[in-house]
This record gives sequence, C-alpha cells and structure tokens, in this order.
Amino acid sequence: MNGAWGVRRNYHAHAEEMGGVAPSTPKFFFMPPIAIVEADEDGSVVIALGNSENQIEHEVELVVQLGKELNPVLMAVGCDTTDRTIQAVAKSKGTSWLEAKGFPGAAVVGSWIPYIAGGYILGLSVNGKLRQSSNTSLMVHSVDTLITALSEKEDLSEGDLIFTGTPAGVGPLTPRDKVSAWMKNESGEIISQFDGMCE
Repeated sequence: MNGAWGVRRNYHAHAEEMGGVAPSTPKFFFMPPIAIVEADEDGSVVIALGNSENQIEHEVELVVQLGKELNPVLMAVGCDTTDRTIQAVAKSKGTSWLEAKGFPGAAVVGSWIPYIAGGYILGLSVNGKLRQSSNTSLMVHSVDTLITALSEKEDLSEGDLIFTGTPAGVGPLTPRDKVSAWMKNESGEIISQFDGMCE
C-alpha cells in the first residue's frame, strides 16, 4: 500500500481555530502506509487512537487517490486522526509531525467513488452529535493546486493518497466513541461514508 500526504490548514476557519492563518502556499506532512485504514464494503472501520491517554482529535477531510498520470481518480471522505499531545511537542521543536499523524490506523478512509471535481459537503459526528460540517469549495488550495505543489516537492506515484485538509470543528475522541463521517453531493446525497468505534 502507498502512503498518504496531509495538508496543513487548508480551510481559513480551521486555521483560525488553531490560532494561526492558512499558508499562501500548500504545506504538507507525510503519513506512512501503516497509518492508512480503509472502511469495508459496508463502510465499517475501526478508529485507532494510538495512545488514548493523550489528546486525540478527529479531522474530517476529502481524500483523493492518484492515478497513473498523477491525476485524481478516486475520492472518499476520510479522517486524519491526530495526537495533539505529540503534535504540540513537535511544533515547539520544529520537528516532523510523523508520530502525531502517522501512528497505525491514524488515516481513516471511507468508501471510494470516482473523482469528479466540484464542491462537496463534509460532515462528522461523534456519538450522534454533529462536530464538523463544511464544504470543500471553501478549501484555500484546490485539489489540482495541491497535486501540482506536492509533485514539485515529492516523488509521487500511482495509488498515493492526499488528505486535503480539515474544516473547523475538530474535537476530542475517547475509547468507545462512535464516529460517523460522510460526504454529500450538491443534492444532499451521501456519496461516501464510514462508521466506526474508537479503540
């Protein structure tokens, strides 16, 4: 399995809630293959929390998979599960986010569908309570811009994933929390989703 790349602060509202601003050019971090877990055909998935004694938070995102020409061929709703405790230390030292973003099962991917450019509604609930809801049209950097920028820095290959950034509303997860995430088209139809319990 290929690895995945995440995008830092690609929605203005999320950048603000994290106490910063969205960068004028895309900023990325790497998530190794061991981090990626895909939902089954029914959309069920186990959501790993790594060290659940730390502050672990959800980040719902649009995920795209690259094809042979490094163009987006598939898309899905995803969750970049983040260890904020470890991330805070990495930020203070200016070091890699790998341990905070790349622990086993940290990169959750829902049901795949063919990629079509457009604006999609992303949502995530925890124990039935809505936590995040936004539209991919609000991304600071588009999918095409992200792929171009990442291609200039990294040796991408077919099958690589890009987690395109999370909107506002990130929040904590604890063991046995039930998480549901979805992506809807403009008509309000769910086109990708996953349901899982945190472990």
